[in-house]
Amino acid sequence: MPPSILASLLLAGLQPPQFEPPRPAVECAEHLTDWRARRNCLRDLLETAEAGLDRAASAALEEARLSDADSGGRFGAEAYFEAAQTAWFAYRDAECDRRGALMFISEESREEIGLDCRIMLTRARARELREM
Repeated sequence: MPPSILASLLLAGLQPPQFEPPRPAVECAEHLTDWRARRNCLRDLLETAEAGLDRAASAALEEARLSDADSGGRFGAEAYFEAAQTAWFAYRDAECDRRGALMFISEESREEIGLDCRIMLTRARARELREM
């Protein structure tokens, strides 16, 4: 967006439009005709998303520990956070396997759907933890 348009929007008290990032499969579209390269691209995106989730989860865990310290451990925030993370990972993997199982396509395509799903859900969980 040109700076003059952005400045005009901000001066008018309006926010510039927010666009959703492309699906991970689209991010790896440069490898459309090379399955091995596309799979590696998706795996790299998942690794990056999981690293981001690890950072967000560490911060959320620290917040839970501080809350427990402040309350003398009365509410068990750390234990609830750990249970939530364990349940979330089980959900993510089952949901992405379900999505792949719905497709009557090649094993490679089902794997791509699963990776795409895991990346999207992992990125969303990291955002959710950062925004809490």
